[in-house]
Amino acid sequence: MEENKRIHTAKEEWDAYSDEYFAENASEEIVGRIIEDPSWAFPAPVWDMIRSSYPNLRGKNVLVPSSGDNAAVFAFHLLGAAVTSADISERQLENASRIAADHGWDIRFVCDDSMSLTKIEDGTYDLVYTSNGVHVWIPDLLSMYRSFHRVLNKDGQHIMYEVHPVIRPFGDDEVPLITVRKPYENINFTDNVPKFAWRIQDIFNAAFDAGFKITHMEEFHP
Repeated sequence: MEENKRIHTAKEEWDAYSDEYFAENASEEIVGRIIEDPSWAFPAPVWDMIRSSYPNLRGKNVLVPSSGDNAAVFAFHLLGAAVTSADISERQLENASRIAADHGWDIRFVCDDSMSLTKIEDGTYDLVYTSNGVHVWIPDLLSMYRSFHRVLNKDGQHIMYEVHPVIRPFGDDEVPLITVRKPYENINFTDNVPKFAWRIQDIFNAAFDAGFKITHMEEFHP
């Protein structure tokens, strides 16, 4: 029950914030840059990983759970993939689908929780992709990774990009980096919405336990 309350509260926050968020993160200028060069939606090392695994995305089935600003969704579509955008916030999906409709893009939008993906079919996708800012909202990483594993086909892959938690203990003011301001492992609350401070071990142990094999990792400056 407590987890359902957390999920509902996070959903409400994103529904309320979505218009402002899309105005900043999915403006006409940003969408225009993605149209001009879809690879711009990904950090360069992540784009290299995607291209290494899928030199040609045309006809591939791609799922983007917790799709947020949908930059990756738009990029995958422009690269020829059949894309499903899933997010817990209806308003996020409404804003993204409006942009897609304005450009005549055929993208499937599904309101669903990344920890269950109850509306997503088993064994359907060639690629599940998540970008930065997903894990902080997820109270149960193992359930999320099990869902990702379930919806992939036998040759499918999950590629993810996330902010490195090593930055978490240090303050963002102008103090020496050696000054620790907060724990490496903690939970922050903003407007009663929990933000989960997962460690690298938490993320990768959940992926291992869900059945994934880790084949490549990159650490890079954003």
